[in-house]
Amino acid sequence: MPSLPPAIDLNVRHRGRGQLVVGLHDLNHDGRQMLDALSLLPQREYRIIAPDLRGHGKSPSPSGPWSIDDFASDVARIIAAEGGPAVVVGQGVGGAAALALALGHPGLVNGLVVTGISPRSEDAKAQDRWTKVARILRERNREGIAFTAEAMANRPDWRGALPQLDVPTVVLATTGDRTAPVELQRELGTWVRGARVHTLNAGHDIAAEFPEALSEAIGEVLHREPQAVAA
Repeated sequence: MPSLPPAIDLNVRHRGRGQLVVGLHDLNHDGRQMLDALSLLPQREYRIIAPDLRGHGKSPSPSGPWSIDDFASDVARIIAAEGGPAVVVGQGVGGAAALALALGHPGLVNGLVVTGISPRSEDAKAQDRWTKVARILRERNREGIAFTAEAMANRPDWRGALPQLDVPTVVLATTGDRTAPVELQRELGTWVRGARVHTLNAGHDIAAEFPEALSEAIGEVLHREPQAVAA
């Protein structure tokens, strides 16, 4: 069963007005990562909200352990307060939170753009890698980010649930991603009804390497004429 975390107030960055877009950043970043990446969207047409996820940036770091559903619940409260629904854009940890949000709070999401995440739970080798990352982070007094790594290690297998999603979805799969192999990112798109998958010759961090792809994918989700992002 998903955990029910106490309400916490995330630090949130805002820009623009119009269609609500929520950008969810990756591990060891904060909302600036997505706010900067989505800066190509016209401010008169899009209202961008980019929270610092729990344990990151200026947001609280409640006692753990945490689950990915905890991250989704935190963001759900923000979207509800903003009058939702929102197009949700997520990379890595943010992509996992976006999927959990769409599955657990479907009325708050009217579109998804995800990258750097697999639909599968982690195997033993990957869990061990995340556990080692968490240990290193704790040695550096980064407890909140360590809890986040552990949440990623123990995230569920979404394959059975993803066919329930009924929102426009774009998956940006990257060929150079060492965290989530490109074939698993592509597989994510096969489980979501009507999802479109674009393969990019980039690494894990599209927000830094290829931010225009995120903006183009948002336009595609909103049924605007898409531009060619990659072949």
